[in-house]
Amino acid sequence: MLKCMFYNENRLKYSCKFFSYYLDVDYEYLLKNLKLAKNELDKEREKTKGERSDYVAIIDGNMLNLEVNCNDDLEVMERNMEYAHRLYAKKLETRSGYDYTSVIQFNLNNFSFEGNDKIIDYYFVQNDDGVLLSNKLVFIQIYVPNLRKKWYNLGIESLSEEEKYILTLVEPKIKVSLELGKGDKFMEDYINEAVEVTNDFTFGEAYDKEWALKD
Repeated sequence: MLKCMFYNENRLKYSCKFFSYYLDVDYEYLLKNLKLAKNELDKEREKTKGERSDYVAIIDGNMLNLEVNCNDDLEVMERNMEYAHRLYAKKLETRSGYDYTSVIQFNLNNFSFEGNDKIIDYYFVQNDDGVLLSNKLVFIQIYVPNLRKKWYNLGIESLSEEEKYILTLVEPKIKVSLELGKGDKFMEDYINEAVEVTNDFTFGEAYDKEWALKD
């Protein structure tokens, strides 16, 4: 559902709101300048099976990659890193020649690793002293179970707007989503539109086709 809501030109406001929480960029600026990009990755070999990222967009020459992950299999994390590196390898033409693409990958994880209680975790390419080798690859891990734990232990009043929005994006129960978004028109609009999309008979058809292609 999140991919369906985000990867749509008519619903850019929802992904722009999400990214505005993590980037030093105003929501209104994102809304005017963010462009969806091709999410099908370039094949390394002609006969290689096609692969797709969940979501790719471009803002000011920077690629934003969102991946939704349901299990903590190390292979999933490594696949996501591969996707980010393949996007990074796309050279952009500049005035002085060509430059590698800056990529920020968001991993929205429906799992958390044992011993890690963080809700948001940032990873950079840097040395032991924290000196960046490159600022063109950034990984942002979001652990939904840790956020749910905070909600359960401390109550809804402990959640920030950002945290409520994340939970609204992934919550499967409409009643619970409405509780999270109550009083926030933006979140209420998202929930109502998501319900409409779910009730659209073509949604299930598209979903079945996607999984059929994977199989």
